[in-house]
Amino acid sequence: VSNASFQAAYASLRRGGTLVLVALPAGGKLELPVFETVLNGTKVTGSIVGTRQDLAEVFRLHALGRTRVIRETRKLDDVNTCIDDILAGRISARLVFDLR
Repeated sequence: VSNASFQAAYASLRRGGTLVLVALPAGGKLELPVFETVLNGTKVTGSIVGTRQDLAEVFRLHALGRTRVIRETRKLDDVNTCIDDILAGRISARLVFDLR
């Protein structure tokens, strides 16, 4: 939900590209450069839930190396600390718990 993430996603669009928002930006507002949006013919749309076809497309793009997962691995024993870190905004990636 970081505005920087939304800005980076928008900046990565190619001409005619579409940015699909599946999360809400912090503060509920998103600033976009109107001139670039019009000139490049880009679109921004929202989606509350992706479809199975959308998920299949994401998996296909990932298999082609077009996406990457930004994650941080933590021990399951540290789950309470992780929740505190999330609530305090100290997490910059998806958390994955190591069950070993």
